[in-house]
Amino acid sequence: MALVSKQDQTLRGRRIPRRRFTGWAALYFALFFCLPVLTLAFLLDLALYLVFDRLFDACYGLLCFFA
Repeated sequence: MALVSKQDQTLRGRRIPRRRFTGWAALYFALFFCLPVLTLAFLLDLALYLVFDRLFDACYGLLCFFA
C-alpha cells in the first residue's frame, strides 16, 4: 500500500488534485449517518423513559427534564 503524499500528484504532466471533503459529502454524511444514529438514540431514550416511568415509577432519560 503506497502512502499518499500531502502534495498534489501529477500524471503525465497534469496535476491531479487531492481528495477533499465537499458539501455533498457533508450532506450525505448528515443524512445517511448522523440522522439514523440520532433517531436510534432518541427511540432508545424514549423506550427507556417509558419503561422506567411506567414500571419502576422512576425518572430516567432526557424526557424527565421536559415532563
